Amino acid sequence: MRHERVCVGGHDLDHGFRSLRLLRSDGTNMLEKTALVIGDIWELDFRDRPGVQPPHVEDVLVESGKRVDRVRGLEAFLRERVDPWRGPPEQLFDGHVEGTPSGTAYVPNEEPLPRQSTGYWTPDAELDRRTFDDKVRYFYLGSSVATRFSWVGMEDPPDEIPVESLVRVSLARLWSPPSAPAGYYVQISGAY
Repeated sequence: MRHERVCVGGHDLDHGFRSLRLLRSDGTNMLEKTALVIGDIWELDFRDRPGVQPPHVEDVLVESGKRVDRVRGLEAFLRERVDPWRGPPEQLFDGHVEGTPSGTAYVPNEEPLPRQSTGYWTPDAELDRRTFDDKVRYFYLGSSVATRFSWVGMEDPPDEIPVESLVRVSLARLWSPPSAPAGYYVQISGAY
């Protein structure tokens, strides 16, 4: 099942590889048909989103932009520049990740909140892909209270994510599902 709008992340190459969540100029998520492609380098005219609130401190409003280049060897490029969380899911997002009764990874909506809503992870156990009702989920095969993650990537999800892969993770906006705790649910948007 596809959605009309998608969450698009990136990095500011001019300012210390700052993590960005790219929003349209009106503050809404990018359209699914966006010209932005993973690995492309763009010159963007953007500004910080007014009133940004933790943990979504990476939000920026994009006014315009143009593609100028493409990264060759994206995994190596990222590994040289990011400091991933390592180990089980409980290490993610400043150690605030918990599991719902069904094992879905989330951060409770309570203080203190994580310092950011995006990052990278190198898991210490394999993540296995499963599909339910046309939704792709990954199951962490190690020991953890948080074992389930939704896939929200723009590329096709891999069948499995091996140990020590570089995994892009993010927190969804605050959500209060009817049968689970309110919080910021952990999503996987890429694996390298």
